[in-house]
Formats: sequence, structure tokens, C-alpha cells
Amino acid sequence: MINRQNWLDVQKFLSYQLEIKQIAGRSANAQWSRLRHLLEWANELAFTDIMQKRPTFPAYVETLVTEQGTPFSASHLVAMFKTTRAFFLWARQEYPIRYKHVELNWIQSLRPSRGRSEASVLLERKLYTLEDVLQLVAVPAETTARRRMRAAVAFLFLSGMRIGAFCTLPLKCVNLATSQVIQAPEMGVRTKNSKAAKTYLLNIPELTAVVKEWDREIRAVLPPDGYWYAHLDEFGQLTTRRPRSNREEARHDFRDDLVDLCGRAGIPYLSPHKLRHGFAVYGLKRAKTVAQMKAISQNLMHSNMGITDGIYGKLIDDDVRDIITGLG
Repeated sequence: MINRQNWLDVQKFLSYQLEIKQIAGRSANAQWSRLRHLLEWANELAFTDIMQKRPTFPAYVETLVTEQGTPFSASHLVAMFKTTRAFFLWARQEYPIRYKHVELNWIQSLRPSRGRSEASVLLERKLYTLEDVLQLVAVPAETTARRRMRAAVAFLFLSGMRIGAFCTLPLKCVNLATSQVIQAPEMGVRTKNSKAAKTYLLNIPELTAVVKEWDREIRAVLPPDGYWYAHLDEFGQLTTRRPRSNREEARHDFRDDLVDLCGRAGIPYLSPHKLRHGFAVYGLKRAKTVAQMKAISQNLMHSNMGITDGIYGKLIDDDVRDIITGLG
């Protein structure tokens, strides 16, 4: 049985994250799913007396499997331990007397073992390349929904936007004449951590033409506050009627339509976020100056270039092969 005080402390931490740190609801839900494992591991034992529990939390977590019966990925473990460390650091500050026996060294020990760390995994970078996207937009689009999907794929590769921001992007935030996209929460765009920025589209004529074609089609029907990834009625046609949902349905529709498009193009399906990866790798491989790399980082709405380099800086396999084999 889960310790009631442990559960209350976790709920207080999540409220702190939402109200003080102002993280997104989706992020809070992800943190709750990770901390549930901590609650289940502790069982009836209070967190304040947890240091001597065996097996240790890292050892316990590494025995867990997903619904598909596979071990948790290295990246999932890293996220889980990061959230757990954040919880205990917060608890020591929020309840210094109750948590005084939870030592900092113990908190810092909450990490994957070396054999399950990200460094121990041979990672394969998955992304949509320009060639993939050109193949996707070349698929015939006989319906409004398919034209929307084709344009969306081109737009996401050109912009590097996150799918949540894209699905809530109104027409008034897109200016194709200047290649500018305004990602501003005050204009209804749901960005990560509520950041605001003016971002821009890559200049790839074949993709720009697809984007412009869809832009002309929707502007002839929709008002400026209509969504660029337009809402369709029950007959699959453009409509000025605003959707009742919070656009979560649009995210699910997007994934379903992308699966369909990839199937028709003969390309393995990857998540919509891999279009953002494609933008980043395409740009970084062509950047020759620090200013160009910084521009890519800012367009991704990263706080600094270090974040961009940490995520995308590792060369893809083909680059390593070409460089090493060319050193003879």
C-alpha cells in the first residue's frame, strides 16, 4: 500500500511545478507517471526514511518493463531519475525538518547504472531527411485532408516547429512573403514553456511551393485567426467553425494522417517530432559560421547553443564515415 504522506508530498511537488515553475500540463503528467514508480517502490515506507531501502530505487527501476515487455529505454530512465532527483531536492527545501535525513549524496546517486546509461547504448539517429520529405510531398493529394497533410510536412521541415505549437498556429502568425512565423502564446500558439519568438522558414523551393499552395487555399476561406493546420468539418472540407476541443484531437489526426502519407510514399513512419530533427540536422550540416549555427538554435527556440549542440551536435553515421574514410 502506498504511503499517504508520500503521495501528498508528490502531489504538492506537482502543484509547485505547475503553479510556480509553470511547466505545461503535459510535462506535469509525464512527471507524475515517473514519480508513480517511486511511490510504488517505497510502498508503505516514508520517503523521509528511504535511504536504507533495498533493493535501491535504481536497481528496482531497471527491473521494470514496458507494456510491450521490453526494458525501459536509456532515455526514459534518465528522465525518470532526473524527475526523482528534482523531487527530493524540492522536498529537502520545502520540508527541511522532515527530509533532513535524506542526504544529498544519496539523491545524486539516483541514476541509471553504467550498463543502462545512454552512453552504453548504440544510438541510431532517426529523422526525416530532405529526400524523405520531397518524396512525401510528391504523393498525389486528391482531398483537402491530404493537401493539408502534405503542406504540414513541408512546413514542419522548413520551420523546425514542435507539433503542439504548429497545431495551434493561426494564419495571422504566418507571413510567407518574409518567411516569418511568429510563435507567441499571446496569439494563441502553444509553445513549450510558453516561450515566444519570431522564427523563419528554410529556403527550399520545392517545399516552399507546397506551403504557398496550401496557404493560398486556406486564406481564401478562413479568417486570420483560423488555424494554418486547418480544422475540417465532418465532410473533410475547410470550415470557419472553430473546433470545440483544445486541439489535442488535431495532434492525433496529424499522426494518423502522417502514418497514411508515409505508407503511400513507401517511407517508414517516424513521429512528427522527427521533422524537427530533420530541420536541425539539415541546417547544422550546412552551417559554416557561428552566426549560422546560432540562427538555427534560435529558430529551434533553444535558450542557448549548448542545448542545440547537446541534442543535435553528434554527427550522423554517414558524416562520420565520410570524414574518417576521407582521412587516408
